[in-house]
Amino acid sequence: MNDVLDDLDREILNRIQTGVPLDKRPFQTLGREFGLSEDEMLARVRRMGDLGIVRRLGPIINYPAWGMSGVLVAARAREDQLEAIREIIEGYPEITHAYFRDYDWNFWFTVIAENEEKRDLIIAQVAKEAVLEEVKTLPQKRSFKLGVKFEL
Repeated sequence: MNDVLDDLDREILNRIQTGVPLDKRPFQTLGREFGLSEDEMLARVRRMGDLGIVRRLGPIINYPAWGMSGVLVAARAREDQLEAIREIIEGYPEITHAYFRDYDWNFWFTVIAENEEKRDLIIAQVAKEAVLEEVKTLPQKRSFKLGVKFEL
């Protein structure tokens, strides 16, 4: 992967890990920081997205402060259902993360919804549609926010 990034790409990645300007044209502002036009900055970030280097660029919302309800869910899923489950969860924008693990509880996902009732309804619908064998909700007790930055 090192051979597909130049030094400027690495500088941009280091910068956008700590935040993107909250203004009307953030890539124009970022571009100015690096002596690039808005289009050049967008092209570099898009290219890194296309390469899979940047998976997502967006805010981290404190959903409880908005009165929303979220939970981590662990489930047992049949191995032959994994592709079908992937397709099912793509239909739920409230599911923010999903992972399959090589473990007895092999399907993990997070749900964030407008309230507990909606959240629980989504979990029940996914469990039914995906034919999950067993489901456990794991409510958050405490939150630890870690700042992670990878120096490139």
